[in-house]
Amino acid sequence: MPQPTPHQQAISVIEKLVIDNLGGSLEAVGNCNQCSEELTINLVERVAGVHREKRIGTVRPDLSLLDQDGNPLRFIEVVDSHAPESNVHEYALANGIEIVEVYLRAEREFAGRRRNRALDAALTVQARIRELAAGRIRIDAHNLLCRKPPCRECGTPLPLRTITIRTTDCWNCGQNVNVAIGHQDGEDLWQDFFTTEEIAFAQANGVTLQRRYSATAEGKYLANVCTSCNQIQGNWFLYVDPFHDRFNLFRTEKHEYGPCEKCATRYCITHGEYLDYRETNHCPACLEEAERVMCPNKPDRECFYPDRCQQGGCYFVNREQQQLQEQQEWERRQQELRELQKQKALEEQEERQQQSNGSVGKAISNPKPARRGSHARESPSNLDNPLAL
Repeated sequence: MPQPTPHQQAISVIEKLVIDNLGGSLEAVGNCNQCSEELTINLVERVAGVHREKRIGTVRPDLSLLDQDGNPLRFIEVVDSHAPESNVHEYALANGIEIVEVYLRAEREFAGRRRNRALDAALTVQARIRELAAGRIRIDAHNLLCRKPPCRECGTPLPLRTITIRTTDCWNCGQNVNVAIGHQDGEDLWQDFFTTEEIAFAQANGVTLQRRYSATAEGKYLANVCTSCNQIQGNWFLYVDPFHDRFNLFRTEKHEYGPCEKCATRYCITHGEYLDYRETNHCPACLEEAERVMCPNKPDRECFYPDRCQQGGCYFVNREQQQLQEQQEWERRQQELRELQKQKALEEQEERQQQSNGSVGKAISNPKPARRGSHARESPSNLDNPLAL
């Protein structure tokens, strides 16, 4: 009896999984065709039966999952050496049937590790069949719709936005302060891109958001502000610092889809909503105000606090002077350190010189006694005594 091919083995494995999980759950994971996010579906949802390689209409898929009335809900195609026929996709698209494809020859698992491509392909096929037998189904191609709600105007899948309220210690005064941190589809979402509802949610949970100037960012942005010392809590420490979660206490969070990235409006806490044409993320009114107020000492820099500059001097000039003073102080400390090292080296040299002089003086004061025999004939006492000769 001929051995079943890997294609037939994979079909048998998936068929058994479907039959064993009817009325329950059989999850398969793939990537969404529209938003590229991970997509998880239940293959046996609303499924009452399964047919193997049975003709449905004008096509003959590997597996057909049927509902209670015997109508096909989705097709499962196992791809080994060649792709499924194009009429299968056309029939599924015309009749609203979901189609799922599983590739056995996944080159990504062994690519570049061995020179024998035939061995790579064989090992890959066996690895995929073992994964299927263990219930780990990876979808390589499909026609499934995105699970995210679409935009009503353009149909683009809306992103999932999460606003998290946390309590952290202020870097300046050490007091507890509530901060708002945003994420969109797993990526950082700074406060400048919060919607009106998200800003209201943050403020309702004790967060103070103000458009403030940051010397580190060299510009203004909507920042979390400490209510005790009125200092901003920089976004670098809230988003970029790898240890920020260790020192933050979770309070609450809000999840919702939208707004659309293509046709939504932005919100400026100073000037309200404005259209985003994806050319800039800043409020046009804020940019116009910034263009009208420039620093008199630095014509290429924006003056963010004209009142403070009139009272305490120009911020940029004061900052340059402070940096100059810090540089001079650092150079002074380095000079002192070099002088201390030089003085220490001189002291060590003098100490070594004294030790060397002391050893020489000790040798002069305590000469070694003359050796017998060789010096006896030359001694003055022997020359004066004739009997010694």
